[in-house]
Amino acid sequence: ADGGEVPGYRCDECQKDIKHLSNFQEHQRIHTGERPFQCQVCRKRFTRCADLIKHRLVHSNRRPHRCRACGKRFKLPGDLAKHSKVHSAEAPFACETCGKRFKRTSCLIKHLRIHTEEKPFPCPHCGKRFKWEASVKEHQRIHSGEKPFGCDACPKRFTHFSTFLQHKRMHQNRRQFRCQDCAQAFNHKSNLLKHQRKVHG
Repeated sequence: ADGGEVPGYRCDECQKDIKHLSNFQEHQRIHTGERPFQCQVCRKRFTRCADLIKHRLVHSNRRPHRCRACGKRFKLPGDLAKHSKVHSAEAPFACETCGKRFKRTSCLIKHLRIHTEEKPFPCPHCGKRFKWEASVKEHQRIHSGEKPFGCDACPKRFTHFSTFLQHKRMHQNRRQFRCQDCAQAFNHKSNLLKHQRKVHG
């Protein structure tokens, strides 16, 4: 090295200069694919020891990173950083079509599908496409027959959470959808709309 300024190790694969031997050895694993650090719980392997240490939190109940604003705790500092934006008024990412602003780029990207009608998530069973990943996961229950939402009051089970909530209201007899014209109340919004069309035109 000339005067100690030029790093002492150069990667033969990508010509990157690296100062410390430990970092150089770590960098080499990018090209060799070597993953010497293994999780003893799930056997997943990692290139770097730091990544393994971070991964171990997945199997732990420890949440060492606490939000100062609301007290919510997180396993990883990156998750805390993302969450902290919820408490900030800053929304730097703007939709060019409608001007709506977002705190995260991921939220803006999801929002843009409203304007573009893009449906990037296909159902692997029938090919039907969806705007949101959560929607295709929910849709797949139609094919699998899975009904994860069970009623506490009766044996009935449901594929969709929204249908489950509607059913629960039937047991609770909560008439929370009130007609503004005559003050009559209904269990379901659909019944309120039917009433408004039939009675109030």
